[in-house]
Parts: sequence; C-alpha cells; structure tokens
Amino acid sequence: MKKIFVFALAVLLGAGTMSAQREGGPRRMSTEERVEHMAKALDLTAEQQKKIIDIYKGFESKRQEGTRPTREEMRAEFEKIDKEVNAVLTDEQKKKYEEMKQARRRGPRR
Repeated sequence: MKKIFVFALAVLLGAGTMSAQREGGPRRMSTEERVEHMAKALDLTAEQQKKIIDIYKGFESKRQEGTRPTREEMRAEFEKIDKEVNAVLTDEQKKKYEEMKQARRRGPRR
C-alpha cells in the first residue's frame, strides 16, 4: 500500500511539473522590457529609449499586418532595425551594443 501511495504521489508531482513547464516556459520580452534592458546596459537617455521603442513598434506592426516573411526578408528587416538603433546610439553605446549582440550570439555559458 505504501508503494502505491508513493508511486501515485510521484506521478501527480511529475504531471504538475510537466504542465508548469509547458505553460510557464520562456516567453519573449515585450518591446518595453527589451528597451528597458538596453537602457540599463547602455545607459540610454529617455529620448533614445523613445526612439528605439518607436523603431521596434514599427517592426512589430509590419510583422502583424502581412503574410509570413521569408528568412531572407526577416534577416534584412533585422539588419535595418540594427542600423536604425545604431543611428540613435553614441559611439560608446555602439561598442557596448555590439558586445551585447556578440554575447547573445554565443548563447549562455554552461
């Protein structure tokens, strides 16, 4: 009887953990969260933050209105966004921004 109870408890805990992982998995950062993160890392002014939010919002609205873009179209759009964001930054911020992008490409260290 004790083995059955332990087994049932393990099954219930496992099912609860699996459903929590499915529902609570990683989510995309909102535009505001992304810019807030950039603001802290790059020491952005309020005006820079507003301009960058506008850049990202423009991209999001384009993405929602049309058909699904190809990989090449997405890459071109990301390059365009990157150029627009770089135009808003100072030289020192550009260096830090490039370091952030390189770190993101390398992925998390294990």
